[in-house]
Amino acid sequence: MESEPGADAPGSPGPAGPLPATGDSRVDEAVSQLEDLAGLPVAEHPAIFERVHQRLTDALGDAGARERAVPDGGPGPLGS
Repeated sequence: MESEPGADAPGSPGPAGPLPATGDSRVDEAVSQLEDLAGLPVAEHPAIFERVHQRLTDALGDAGARERAVPDGGPGPLGS
C-alpha cells in the first residue's frame, strides 16, 4: 500500500495523544470519532466529519435549549 504524499515528511504532525474530556459525554464521544481518521482513506473522511458535526450541533442545540429554560442560571421558578 502506498502512503499519501507528504505523510512521512519531516515535521508532519503525528498523533496528538489523548483528547481532554469536555465535561459533556456526547461531545467527548463525537470528538473521539476523529481518531478514526488516521486509519481511513481520505475519501472516507467527509462522512466522519459530517457525523461528528451533526452530533456536536445536536449537543449545542440541547445546551442552548437548557439555557433558554433557565435564563439566569438559577434552579427555575420560585418554589421549585
